[in-house]
Amino acid sequence: MKALLGSLLFLTALVTACNAVCSLEYRKGLPNQPPGECVDPDGGKHPINSFWVKDCKRCFCGQDAISCCSQIATPVNFDKEKCQQVFHPENCTYSVVEKENPGKFCLVENWVL
Repeated sequence: MKALLGSLLFLTALVTACNAVCSLEYRKGLPNQPPGECVDPDGGKHPINSFWVKDCKRCFCGQDAISCCSQIATPVNFDKEKCQQVFHPENCTYSVVEKENPGKFCLVENWVL
């Protein structure tokens, strides 16, 4: 029973984390959505059933909706008093370094996508 409860708790946390980094917009509610393609917020056109990456998000143009999910793994469970996270927008990654010595990396126990 404890194993089942633990598994359900883990799956609930996993689903919650996954939903927190994705967005879904129905094409009918978005302006300028011609048949057979999606138009992103910047005006870029994408064929139905295609993927693209923009602002560290991987997006998909579906028949009914545009879905976008973050590609950024965020560090968690590290020494926040001694260390700080630094975001690198050029490759959508974080590093965790010491506050006093930014050239030295810190141990990170977990990363969340």
